[in-house]
Formats: sequence, C-alpha cells, structure tokens
Amino acid sequence: MKLAELQAKFQDAIIGEDRAILEAINPSRRLDPAARFAVYSQAYRLRLAGFLSEDYPVLRNAIGDEEFGALVKAYIEATLSHHPNARWYARRLPEFMRATEPWRDRKEPIDLAAFERALADAFDSRDAEPREITALAAVPAENWAQLRFDFQESLALLAVSRGTVAAYEAASEDAPLPPRTGAEEEMVLVWRDPEQRVLYRVLDDAETLALAEASVGKTFGEICSLLAFRDASDAVAERAAGFLARWFADGLIADVK
Repeated sequence: MKLAELQAKFQDAIIGEDRAILEAINPSRRLDPAARFAVYSQAYRLRLAGFLSEDYPVLRNAIGDEEFGALVKAYIEATLSHHPNARWYARRLPEFMRATEPWRDRKEPIDLAAFERALADAFDSRDAEPREITALAAVPAENWAQLRFDFQESLALLAVSRGTVAAYEAASEDAPLPPRTGAEEEMVLVWRDPEQRVLYRVLDDAETLALAEASVGKTFGEICSLLAFRDASDAVAERAAGFLARWFADGLIADVK
C-alpha cells in the first residue's frame, strides 16, 4: 500500500466508520490493532474538544461542564474537520445549536455562543488602518449629505436576547448568571480597535439604525432622514454627527467617500 493511500485510509477511519485501516496495523505486545487504532481516534476527538473549549470558555462556564461536554460530543460526531487550520473548526457551533435538539429551543445559550463567536471572529479579522475624524475637515458642509463610509472588517452587529452581554461578563468571572426574563433583544456592536483589542458595547435603537444603514452604504443624509422619520426631533443631525464622531473615535471607519 502506498503512503498516500495509507494516509487516506487512516483519515477515513479517524473521521468515519471505515475500519479497513486495521488490516495495515500490526498488534503490539499489549494491544490488538483495534485497540491501537482507538488510541489515535480518541486523541483526535479530544483535540477537537480542546479547540471547542478554547473557543467557548464562557459558554462552558455558563452551561456547566456536563452539558458542554454533551454538546461538544454531539458537535464532533456531526461535524468533520475539513479546514487545515484548526482555528476554524469551532466556528459553526452556534449554527449547530440552532439546528439540533435539545439546544435549538434554548435561545440564551445559543446567543451566548454567537456572541463569543463574534468576539473570536473580530480578533481574527484582517487589519485596516482606521481613518481619523480629521478626514471630514476637507469635506465642504454642503457635501456632507452625500458622504458614505466604509467600515472595518471586524465590525459586527449582533441581535441577541436581552441580558446576553451581562451573562457573558458574569460567566467570564465565574459569577452567578443574572436573571434573564422576557423575549426582548439587545443589539451588540463588536469590533477590534487599532490597539488590537476586541471590544463591544450594547447600542440603543437609534445608533443601531444609523450604523446598520451606514454599513450598507447609505449616505449621511439618508441616515439623518431615517432617524428623523423614527424620531421627529430638531436635533437629528446633531445626534447623527455624534454617532459619527464616536465611530471615528472607536476606529470603526476605514474610509470616507
């Protein structure tokens, strides 16, 4: 048997049910071929479990080792590792939870997993030099309504059940989880700043609307109009400008057009 064929059979046996590889394994003084192979198979699954634990430590604290262990076992059995970089193996855990009993009806752990995933993805996103607010100084006042903005790749807007951020912070410190009641949601902004720190904050409805529209290419004038439609206030332009100033300060904006 050629080396490439042997490697393929070994991989098929590790991640599937094909046991043809046992014919190529010699017994040792203590273990038969099946037992020797089981050592590698178990080590593979333990390594995958380690990746999941590393990526979701707060979820593990929140739901406990027993339930997290059951979730990890189910995910490993259902999800093969196809990417050469193990860093990406655990990315689909929130989607798996949404589709799989008994987790799919439990929104709070799913949202906690999604939030933790967003933090990891922000950390892994590509670098881009943020623009300074001084970029606006060269724009004539009459052209502000046509301004559009490009944002950092790390930016993510996440709709999660209200209290998810508080639960994340409590579980991060091994503190008791705060009570979670009701079906309301909170919008969370996640991003990585110029100092490579992953940050987050809960947004109010007005900033959520403004940032969501700006991130899909709406102009500053269009954003002001939407805010005015939502809240008939004389200070809409000033409030939108305040959002814009904070986005610059947070390092969210990659370009002004």
